Amino acid sequence: MAKWNGKSRGSVSGIRVFVFFIKNFGLRAAYLLLSLPVPYFVIAAPKASKALFYYFHRRLEYSVVTSVFKIFQTYYVFGQSLIDRVAVTVGKRDKFTMNFDGIHYIKEIIQQKKGGILFTAHIGNFNISRTFFEELGNEAAINMVVTDHEHKNIKSYLESVTGKTKLNLIVVNEDLSHLFQINEALINNELLVFAADRSGEGKHIKAEFLGEKSRFFEGPFKLAALKKLPTLMVYIMREPNYHYHFYARKLEVENHEPQEILKGYLQNLEKMVKKYPTQWFNFYDFWD
Repeated sequence: MAKWNGKSRGSVSGIRVFVFFIKNFGLRAAYLLLSLPVPYFVIAAPKASKALFYYFHRRLEYSVVTSVFKIFQTYYVFGQSLIDRVAVTVGKRDKFTMNFDGIHYIKEIIQQKKGGILFTAHIGNFNISRTFFEELGNEAAINMVVTDHEHKNIKSYLESVTGKTKLNLIVVNEDLSHLFQINEALINNELLVFAADRSGEGKHIKAEFLGEKSRFFEGPFKLAALKKLPTLMVYIMREPNYHYHFYARKLEVENHEPQEILKGYLQNLEKMVKKYPTQWFNFYDFWD
């Protein structure tokens, strides 16, 4: 299995162009501009494009022609999600409508004041989650545990445009310092969010996803099993006409073992991937 390097592609100059278009010409113009670099990324990132082709052709069993089309579509939708992330905080929030599906589950966890775990994935657009949570008006502290290291200059520029998020980020580090932050969050009965569809160096669990075995970081599932905290699966999916759909679902398992929790998570994620196939942004060799 190829290693995922945990980095996002792109440059500050490229993002500046899109921010300019969003502010001065609107979202439609930014989306139209987005069609220009998509072919470049398909060609310039052959490993990512090859991984996407395998996903569409072998795992979802699309035809060769459809799979190639879906590759271009995935890059385009990924770009749209980045544009939307900026747009909602630079005066274009009213362009979007939002549907909260199962949000009462999160409210129940917050009211219990015992903390909880939210499993998500690299699917949809969880980067705009702060907009959802802020509009709900809850005061719960939410911590997202991330391994995706955006380049510092890109992250700094985005924060200068959108403002710092109230969503606290806990970055997984080699020195394991993130474990102390996770433990502190649990002591304070806060919510932890894990995008749990990744693997790499370190302990992992092997499980079947879309009909083929792959590896997943053991940590999030082991933590959920050990603490026996309320656990949900959450996704924020992009739909036509500037609409977003927030999903929250309870994780139902027979016993609180890491393997069982992973199994329940993947069963739910598989349904979401099949419903929104071009919104699972997996740009590396996911399967053995």
